[in-house]
Amino acid sequence: MSTTFSCAADRAYIAAIDSQIFSLQESIQVLEGKKLRAQERLNSYAYPVLTLPNEIVSEIFVQFLPVYPFPPPISGPLSPTSLSHICRRWRQVALSTPTLWRAISLPDFYSIDNGVLHSILEVWLGRSGCLPLSIDMEEIWNTVDESCLELIALHRARWEYVTLAVDDEFELLAIQGPMPLLRQFEIRVEAPRPGPPAIRFCEIPRLRSVTLWDITRPTDLFPWSQLTSLTSIHSPIENTAILQLAVNLVHCHLMLRPGEIPPSDVRLRSLESLVLAQMWDWDDTVTHYLKTMITPSLRTLEVPEAFLQPSPIDTLRLFISKSGCRLQGLCITGQVRSEAVYRDAFSSSIPELSFDRALIDYDTYSECV
Repeated sequence: MSTTFSCAADRAYIAAIDSQIFSLQESIQVLEGKKLRAQERLNSYAYPVLTLPNEIVSEIFVQFLPVYPFPPPISGPLSPTSLSHICRRWRQVALSTPTLWRAISLPDFYSIDNGVLHSILEVWLGRSGCLPLSIDMEEIWNTVDESCLELIALHRARWEYVTLAVDDEFELLAIQGPMPLLRQFEIRVEAPRPGPPAIRFCEIPRLRSVTLWDITRPTDLFPWSQLTSLTSIHSPIENTAILQLAVNLVHCHLMLRPGEIPPSDVRLRSLESLVLAQMWDWDDTVTHYLKTMITPSLRTLEVPEAFLQPSPIDTLRLFISKSGCRLQGLCITGQVRSEAVYRDAFSSSIPELSFDRALIDYDTYSECV
């Protein structure tokens, strides 16, 4: 009897469970219907941002980037690649907007394989269409891989703002050729070798600004007379040879490597701003370089006190008198014995007089960039 009773109880229990399951299934069906209707309403909803014309979305994307010619990172959340990962439409807009890809930053070579970088460059250069290019280096102490340099060189007709560091001057042969749009060019050579090839960039009609590091024969490189801005890291004699050709400079920044001071003066009639500094603070071979310059149009001068010794005030007065210039701004850098002496001597004749003890050599200047 007990077994019969137990079986009957289990059958009743199973029936009750089946009834609950049926009831729950009905509830699930009702909920599924409600979910489906809600999803249909959601699918029919147009998000305001997705109703914008592609042209407006494209312009919003462009505003997301640094102002050209400054480049965005080549990868990461601040790269234009991130805009192509949001949705299909945004990806289509991003890939069809050449302006997003025209400014390229070459990353630190420790952070990316050269083969991967080459592939990324191919993609960016392709997406940039026919627009002028800005190419920068995330770290100027790195050098461009030779295969990447050759790839970039294929687009030199579109170069507008370019910074490159190469292992030696022989690699510069790969980039020779017409650069009709180039306005600003920075070149650094890691390890100059004896007997470099003759390199000259001739067909660069728009070039106005050059930054040059450690070129063996710098005077051969450019049509110097068309430049208005120069930053040069060379010895005094090499810098003087350049300045004798770059007669139309308006802005000049010379970072002087150790070397003898040339005996002849340099006259720069159009120069308005001049910055002098020494590559290393322990070097005292270049400290008389200011005395070789004649700059009648000069308005601002930045110079270490070390360049004005043994008598800083007399040296400055002689330079101003010899040049016949009317300085509007004077900044004395490095260690200064007495600011009051300068203020007493020049506060009535030079409106803006300042001091920056932190600017000593290349390392301290680069930290301010």
